[in-house]
Amino acid sequence: MHIAAKPIRIAIAGGNFAGLSAVKSLYTHLLATPDYDGTSQAAANPSIDITLIDRKDGFLHYLGMTRGLTQPAYGNSLWLPYASMPWLSHPSITVRHNIISRICPSHIELADSPDPVEFDYLLVALGQSRRAPIGSAACTQEAHLRDIAKYHGEIEAAKSIVVVGGGAVGTELAADLKTDFADKHVTLVHSRELPVPGPFSDVFRRHVVDELEKLGVDLVLSERVVSQNASAQSGADADAAAKHKYADILPELVDTVGRNVVLTTDAGRTLHADLVFNTLGASTRAPLIALPESAGHPSLFAADGLRVNAALQLDDPLYPHIFAAGDVASRDKVKLAGAAAGAGRAAGANIARLVAARLKGLDAPPLDEAKKRGPGAKGPKGGPPSEFGHIKLVLGEHSAVIQQGDNVIPPEVAKTMCKPDIKLGKATKSMFIGSFPVDKRP
Repeated sequence: MHIAAKPIRIAIAGGNFAGLSAVKSLYTHLLATPDYDGTSQAAANPSIDITLIDRKDGFLHYLGMTRGLTQPAYGNSLWLPYASMPWLSHPSITVRHNIISRICPSHIELADSPDPVEFDYLLVALGQSRRAPIGSAACTQEAHLRDIAKYHGEIEAAKSIVVVGGGAVGTELAADLKTDFADKHVTLVHSRELPVPGPFSDVFRRHVVDELEKLGVDLVLSERVVSQNASAQSGADADAAAKHKYADILPELVDTVGRNVVLTTDAGRTLHADLVFNTLGASTRAPLIALPESAGHPSLFAADGLRVNAALQLDDPLYPHIFAAGDVASRDKVKLAGAAAGAGRAAGANIARLVAARLKGLDAPPLDEAKKRGPGAKGPKGGPPSEFGHIKLVLGEHSAVIQQGDNVIPPEVAKTMCKPDIKLGKATKSMFIGSFPVDKRP
């Protein structure tokens, strides 16, 4: 084998579902030798240099964040420290805890370091931005525990709570609030006739309405909030958060919870709330991307993220060495944790193919297409594509609504298909806590 004069540099921008899955894939494809059995760390490989850049010091199971705010013991368990994953201590892997301020064609600039991270191959796995507390502002496990305690204390003290925005996050949050605090007045305000916008059927949406009403959530539909007048102290807190020096590139650093608020809708309705959670959707990471585009080529950015081809490379001939996976990519119209993890694995495997060929002095090989989920994907058993996406809403501990392509699962069946821990155990197992990744391909 031809050994490169210097190691091939692979950068992973962002951890969590897509980024960590990519690093695991690189570990099993590039670092593990044929005799590797997963019982100990893979041997050192001086030809490979993998850098994972994440502002957090651990994996955060975002799927459980709404439940984590209402059940602090569960919320505390959502953070899995990178230090508990020994495979990340491999000699060829470096974990950089820093804020990514700019992604360029051959390097990544960091907010608090003058030294950029240069790369030969890059996976962009930055996810999307949701403002706090659903999009966590914490960078450390200690900060996460403090945030969970703070928001839970505020929920306990409140008598009336309004959730603004009836997407997947808003509906799950309203359900968790009412399930765990049945004595509180919980209101969900949504601007459309039915909740959960996206490629889903109205049958699914009506099930969501029915289940929320059964829980006792007060629904205000087809009305948009046009003003929120908070107390002077609450406004001061929001102003301070908005002035955070990285708030423009990391909206999750801005706390959007309102305290002692009077809300007004476009229908003239007035709502008084001790606490308001604003869950008005996610935003792309476009401000971080500084990649010139080919003349005459479509923009790298779609409305919901970076355009990629079937192999998850950026859809521009200038960047065969840059991939994107997870919520930052536009490929999956419905942003799902499982889809992000699968895309991360696929992107990592494709990068590994390119690196292996380069180490041998060979031309770039054909790359595998990543499986696609959601609208346009093949139906069960290879059937015709569905116009609808896949979604599982866990509405408190005793209710759920699921749509799988054209099939809407009745709530009484859907609740039996949901893990009580909202897949935290599955995520923990997949992180190889205290162990090492093994390639389980046949």
